[in-house]
Amino acid sequence: MTKKELFADGLLLLTALIWGSAFAVVKNTLDSFPPAAIIAMRYAIATLLTAVAFRKHLRGMTRGDVARGAMVGLLLSAAYIVQTIGLQFTTAGKNAFLTTVYVLLVPFGCRVLFGQRLRKANYFAAGLMLAGIGLLSLEGEIGGLNVGDALTLLCGALFAGHMIAVERCQRETDVYALIVLQFGFAALYALAYALLFERGQPFDFNAGSVGGLLYLAIFSTTIAMSLQNIGQSMAPASHSAILLSLESVFGALFSCLLLGEPMTPKILAGFAVIFAALMVNELAGKPAQA
Repeated sequence: MTKKELFADGLLLLTALIWGSAFAVVKNTLDSFPPAAIIAMRYAIATLLTAVAFRKHLRGMTRGDVARGAMVGLLLSAAYIVQTIGLQFTTAGKNAFLTTVYVLLVPFGCRVLFGQRLRKANYFAAGLMLAGIGLLSLEGEIGGLNVGDALTLLCGALFAGHMIAVERCQRETDVYALIVLQFGFAALYALAYALLFERGQPFDFNAGSVGGLLYLAIFSTTIAMSLQNIGQSMAPASHSAILLSLESVFGALFSCLLLGEPMTPKILAGFAVIFAALMVNELAGKPAQA
């Protein structure tokens, strides 16, 4: 692997680590704010922070750049709204597992939409990764699909669309400008949804809820999603999806370390399968860019 590839993988792994550590924060914050309102507030804060940090990259933007930012932002906000609403009706483990269907959808999407050439090992690695995440996430929670599960599956499809769109749009729009644009549009779309469908729902601003919201805005959104976009500018979406799906692994690790949940043989088996998937994917090499 080249230094650039190692750097990209490091950014994507760090993104997955931050997302995995923040899952409990989202669950707790839902006790204080409606789903779309959380997303609108976290992305509004993230927009302000990234606009200041990347202000030099915003000069000379074209209508095409804005249009691409609007499209990527729509996929991003829709994915998070659907995921957050789904989390209210299903278990955390099933939500984490079902969301990661993007691991399978991204390679097929790139293949169908753009003719990106994938090796058989890349497909095999995606399947192994999904199986490993299932071992981690479905401990004692297997059952029929409910409305929350269906929404979570839709969320996974939207995240796949977002990853593919980010890769393609970065070819014509500056990476850092695209970060700010998609954050801004995600905030606007979520605000519109909140005004239409969440009017009258309670808001509870207290130390815990504000702290959780700031954590999501600064770490999970501003930092982690910026790292995701930068990492994806150096790696194909299908490869990025494998690494980003480690969010579920880190979530399981943090639940064991911080919440005292047991490290069962099933969880250890899940880690082993996921490690095997990563090795298969890395040894196969990255898919060729279309």
